[in-house]
Amino acid sequence: MDLRRIFTGMCTGAFVGFGVFTIWPSSLARWNWLGGWLAAGIIITTGWLVNHYASGMPNRGNGAWVDMALPIWLSALLGGTVILDPVNGLVRGAYGIFHGANTGAALMTIFLQLVGATLAGYLLYTMRRSDV
Repeated sequence: MDLRRIFTGMCTGAFVGFGVFTIWPSSLARWNWLGGWLAAGIIITTGWLVNHYASGMPNRGNGAWVDMALPIWLSALLGGTVILDPVNGLVRGAYGIFHGANTGAALMTIFLQLVGATLAGYLLYTMRRSDV
């Protein structure tokens, strides 16, 4: 295991997860649609480039990796989401575990998300296996 690559991937995931729920809505509130496009380009592109070109993911050969979806999902689960309300500006859209969210009501959604991600990973694996 290459700890430098794992640390780079963790930092990139933290940046992307933080950026999607704080920087993106703030720039959307400040510069409307242009801010949303700029934030999407800066946050997601930076994370993608670090993970794929700076080798932030410690995977072997042509193995599949968990990219930026997991950090974004975890930041929403743990910290909640922020949305842009036309009247009130930036407001909390959903509370995360660290902000007193009731996870009991969301357990079925979390379970189905994990099942869907597992199914998607398996389908990707079976399709890529035939490429070799």
